[in-house]
Amino acid sequence: MEISRKNNFIKKSLYLTVVLLTLVVIKSYGQQDPLYNLYSFNQYMINPAYAGIYNNFSANLITRKQWANIDGSPLTNLFTATASISDQFGTGILVVNDRLGVNNNTEAQASFSYKISKGGRTLALGVQGGIVNYSYDYSKLNLAFVDDEGLDMNNDGFTKGNFGAGAFYMTDKYYIGLSVPRILNAEVNDGVGSSTRYLPHYYLSGGYIFQPGASPSFLLKPTFLLRYTEGEMAADISVNALFANTIWAGIILRNLNGIAINTQIQINRSFRLGYSFELPTNQLVENNFGTHEVSLLVELNLFKDHYDIERYF
Repeated sequence: MEISRKNNFIKKSLYLTVVLLTLVVIKSYGQQDPLYNLYSFNQYMINPAYAGIYNNFSANLITRKQWANIDGSPLTNLFTATASISDQFGTGILVVNDRLGVNNNTEAQASFSYKISKGGRTLALGVQGGIVNYSYDYSKLNLAFVDDEGLDMNNDGFTKGNFGAGAFYMTDKYYIGLSVPRILNAEVNDGVGSSTRYLPHYYLSGGYIFQPGASPSFLLKPTFLLRYTEGEMAADISVNALFANTIWAGIILRNLNGIAINTQIQINRSFRLGYSFELPTNQLVENNFGTHEVSLLVELNLFKDHYDIERYF
């Protein structure tokens, strides 16, 4: 694989960005959006501009159990489906159920993207809109005192509309994306006071694919994901290797206090099966059986302009 001078410059820039993120992100912050490890194979879960970026149909089902063996730990189920409907337009849907303690949140979004492609480069702009239902199951609480004035057990849930936007630029060597999947705050007024249940999250992601040696059957893909919300910042840094264009294997460093290994197998031209195992590097490691994430990705050619793609991102 020949790498041009321009691509070498981009490669060095991405490496520099990753190093800087490692230095500045030294503390773990709370995250209201669900966390994933396998997003580098499906950016649509964080960026609506990714919808239909490839000229095919793609469906992805992900199940993630975080901190197994801890009561009330997060359980996330995600389904996405995207399709290119022409050389210029794409569309997609996202449905996610995220459970944490007494919280049970279900989200449904539909998206639309506009693509500009030239000379192996694609710029996509996307928007999405939908609803998020926030509900609470107070029967899961084991309360020492049932008369806590700060706990409103009559509020069993609410539904809010939201919308988001993103941009995604990609070549056959690298990508960079910027998105705000849900722009609006989710604020609730119970008649006594108001509270903010959700704040917008901003995502910046990037990755690069290159051949480190003489063999074209071995490729490396370093990536990063930077998340920001109201003064709080978090980052993921990962490196994945592709063997014989069939098996991916990699490692993710999350906020310097979590580490994960992940793999994905290209079963055939249509099916990819992925798995990720993550352990915290703080005191939580003593109390749980790790975080497990399983992914099934299906790619099909449904329309006459669809075709098989060697997909690295």
